[in-house]
Amino acid sequence: MATNVSAMIRFSDGTFTYLRDTVTLNTLTELKTDASGDLNIAGDLSVGLANQGKTAVSVLCKVQTDDATTGMFGYGYFTDPQGKIIVPVQGGGTFTTGLPSLKRPVRMTTGVKLQVFASALTASSSAMSYANLSVYCASGMSDVFSVLSEDGVAKALLNKDGNTIGEALAGQTIACTIATFASTNGVADVGIADGINGFYLEDSQGQLKMMYNPCKGNNQSPTPWVEIPVRINQNDTLQVLANT
Repeated sequence: MATNVSAMIRFSDGTFTYLRDTVTLNTLTELKTDASGDLNIAGDLSVGLANQGKTAVSVLCKVQTDDATTGMFGYGYFTDPQGKIIVPVQGGGTFTTGLPSLKRPVRMTTGVKLQVFASALTASSSAMSYANLSVYCASGMSDVFSVLSEDGVAKALLNKDGNTIGEALAGQTIACTIATFASTNGVADVGIADGINGFYLEDSQGQLKMMYNPCKGNNQSPTPWVEIPVRINQNDTLQVLANT
């Protein structure tokens, strides 16, 4: 059963483009322009190459599993020609609607890409899910932290370079976040013994600084931003402690 992800993008001049690709679940995949031939779009091109000089202002990503609704949006973002994250995007599953504005516009140029991580819906009683936190900072800096959860074991969320949130964002103030966890029953669905029902941010002394309650990534509304500012220090850690 294949899964594809599509992205609807509006530019500042009022024009649109449409990206769509088959993806491997739990793997970051670049979306390229739709190659179906049904739209007047040059297919199978990176978004920056296909739309040079335009500025993306609104994006919605949708995850679709063939003949099913089990595909979940984990996270997505634009990257610059050097592979650095520019800004996260919002998304959801089959029935997600809307066209949310980006936290910052993205100028299209050769090398700019849109990449998305999608997962299948899991049952907490049978499998663990990826915990994902997309971050946009007051400075305009962005990052994404992710880890595959483990039953009864606290796991630190890391960015694509293998850094903790404290190592990656020391001195930054998080302005807003998107948290996702593709499980039918949430992060901790069995009693209160060995799970915490949300991602938790702690300082070097173990003091709780913030908690992020994730969505499944398959609502009718796009994955929501949680707009609460948090100052990050070098030894801060973000963790998930799931149970089945």
